[in-house]
Amino acid sequence: MEKLTACFEISSNAIKVLIGYELGGAPVVLLRRTKPFPGLIKDGQITDPNGLIRALAELHTLDEPEKHLRISISEICLVLPSIGLTVYQNDKTTNVVSPTNEIAKIDISNVISLVRKEAVPGGNIIVDIIPDEFVLDDGARYANPPLGVKSTALMIKAKIHALPEALYNTYLRLLGQSGFRIKKSAVSAYCAAELFKTYPDLPKSYLLVDMGARLTTVSLIGEGSPYSSASFYSGGDDLTDEIAQAFDCPFEVAEKVKIDFGYKAKAHTYSPALPLGEDNVLKTPYYQKDLNALIQAHYEGYQAILSNAVSSLLSRYNGQLDNLPIVFTGGASGLLGLKEFMQKAFPGRECYFPGLRSVGARERGYASLLGLLLTSGKYVGSLNDNQRGVGTVSRLSKDPKAQKGKTTRLSAENDIL
Repeated sequence: MEKLTACFEISSNAIKVLIGYELGGAPVVLLRRTKPFPGLIKDGQITDPNGLIRALAELHTLDEPEKHLRISISEICLVLPSIGLTVYQNDKTTNVVSPTNEIAKIDISNVISLVRKEAVPGGNIIVDIIPDEFVLDDGARYANPPLGVKSTALMIKAKIHALPEALYNTYLRLLGQSGFRIKKSAVSAYCAAELFKTYPDLPKSYLLVDMGARLTTVSLIGEGSPYSSASFYSGGDDLTDEIAQAFDCPFEVAEKVKIDFGYKAKAHTYSPALPLGEDNVLKTPYYQKDLNALIQAHYEGYQAILSNAVSSLLSRYNGQLDNLPIVFTGGASGLLGLKEFMQKAFPGRECYFPGLRSVGARERGYASLLGLLLTSGKYVGSLNDNQRGVGTVSRLSKDPKAQKGKTTRLSAENDIL
């Protein structure tokens, strides 16, 4: 079995787990799990830290009876929200240690450490360092660490991803109190952009709009890399709240109606009433046209906020990016009819709504986790080079009697370069 990585994401209403590996430049998913946690994050703040710690602690061991798997997790890779993301460019140079001038892992680690020591202004903290290129003393440039190549000096040109220190430390503390060690963390905009680099039918430079349950993040992606980001607190669950209130039905029923029916521009006059619940016993029946009216009203307000976020993000570019396409992702981007709304809101931009193509995780809300899975195995000289996200993987015996307590070892501790 390939070496495995466990990737976690804490979103507004759930904890999402993705376990798998990278193969041939594509993510391969072995297991995914979504642990619902309604109201987990509100306006960027974790509402129930102790409850989150308990919920996370339950994810140390995951069973997949259908695949006869039991997975033990101790170290993870973590997707961080792009709230307050700031991107800096930094260049650093180190002398090659080896007397033969052959570049080794220690040289990569040394030059990365120089970047990591940089002070970040504004109460921010470095959460990731993304090498753009490595430059040798003869001017040769490498996209990947030039291990084994001879040079007296090694320069790195890198992007620094920084987040508010309080936000990062909160995640670090809660995961630590849950018994997990964070091997690598990366912002969601970077992770999603890494995944979409592998989709040849998508543009290389675009605006990435990540529509979550309660949070929308707009990021400027240039040649596959994030440059800046803006966020506002509105998402798919807010629309569900409005449907539940207007139709006087539970949130879960409103969510199902939203997903199953969405917005249909050609709603038939004599269409049947919407099935609100198992018994569908309501004093007032509701129809597709009623749902259409709710969705349209919601997105008229949403589009105004989104347009302001886009304008604010691009204001420094003096109109040069007015035709930049938009790529929509996130769990809330799958609403039926949403593409028509957004194309009207941004008539000068091409809008893309890519479906995810990884077997085992095709839901739109897994884009960042899939991207993190792709990048987690890359050797870039981090300070945690020899760690891995999954502790043990065991194959449960197919004998029902043996499954009660006996497991057969499939692979032992997984490591990484």
